[in-house]
Amino acid sequence: RLAAAARTRSARPEGARTVKPEGAQEGLRRAITPGALDGLAPPAQVPEEEPPPKELSPEEKERIVASPDFRNFFSRATLLVERTLGSQTWDTTVDWKTVGTAAAGDESSQDALKYVDDYVEEKWARGRPVTDVKFSPHQAPMFLAAYGERTSAAASDPDGCMLVWNLAMKNRPELCFQSPSSVSTAQFHRFDPSLFYGGTYAGAIVLWDARARATPVLRTPLSSKGHAHPVQSLRQVGTQNATNLVSASNDGRICVWSLAMLNTPQETIDLKNEAKNRRELSVTSIAFPDNETNVLYVGAEDGCVCQAQLHGSKVGVTEMYDGHDGPVAAVDMHPHQESASQHGLDTSIAVTCSFDWSVKVWMVKQYQSPVLSLDAFEDYVYDVKWHPTPPAVFAS
Repeated sequence: RLAAAARTRSARPEGARTVKPEGAQEGLRRAITPGALDGLAPPAQVPEEEPPPKELSPEEKERIVASPDFRNFFSRATLLVERTLGSQTWDTTVDWKTVGTAAAGDESSQDALKYVDDYVEEKWARGRPVTDVKFSPHQAPMFLAAYGERTSAAASDPDGCMLVWNLAMKNRPELCFQSPSSVSTAQFHRFDPSLFYGGTYAGAIVLWDARARATPVLRTPLSSKGHAHPVQSLRQVGTQNATNLVSASNDGRICVWSLAMLNTPQETIDLKNEAKNRRELSVTSIAFPDNETNVLYVGAEDGCVCQAQLHGSKVGVTEMYDGHDGPVAAVDMHPHQESASQHGLDTSIAVTCSFDWSVKVWMVKQYQSPVLSLDAFEDYVYDVKWHPTPPAVFAS
């Protein structure tokens, strides 16, 4: 029987199916009617209503607002908003090469200088004299301003401060630093955009760090080797790996500092006026030629301009230049001396200005008298600078 059954199955054609009776299929269709499986479907999900947000009490609001994390976030967020809104007032597509020239339109209808805005802040700057202004060598829209003591200062006001401004924000500085004394001059660090240094009326050199607190992170102590009179000028010289800070006070003292250690100056030089019974030079400004760390040029209150050396066999004043009849307010060395010397040209040129209403140009390695004198002014000339690009242009 088993063999007969096997032969029967093998003889069935491939793909043949057993067809159920027609009545059985109709009964199955009648059994599965619409709605027959409704009871088997999962119940519909009804969304739960979220509870209303909890209202914070006044004490909780004050605690959140006073928390350091919230204050840091709010300060940073509002700073970005103000910077973005303020930047819209500056035309970022302007071509400064053609502004003010005939190619830009009618020159007679354009002003050479245009008043833009006042940059003042109530808490820090209002009521203080501005003693120094410098633009950043790292970021074009950034500049710093040094401030003296407030005329009607409160007990909590610092004696001096230094603010870093952004051209896009006229009512709020980017950074605020305070000083225990009036800040007479300030500078950006040439190689580190987070560092700033300043000279104070009390004779101290202070170093601020944007990554730290508002007070100085380093400060020179009051000692016989440092400055005891107001610091009038600061210059950073050297390279990124070997840089020093040179400071000058109005008692004729020049100090060379390491920015990593301000406890004691590396060198101290007292400048004397050899032509006037070795009187102390009351220094008002100093300037170094490009890539120079030894020879500097000094302007003094008695109207003289002198050349001095910091190292070598003859330290101190080496040359004297007479030409001004009042205090020399500023000295600036020509910025293209290195490129000119490569072509065999001696362009050791300095420009000075004075309270005697004049601006003078000097060829310091050839003559001890000015080669050009501009006496068309009718007031004190406080500052003068060479243009960084055209070699024959300077502004005062």
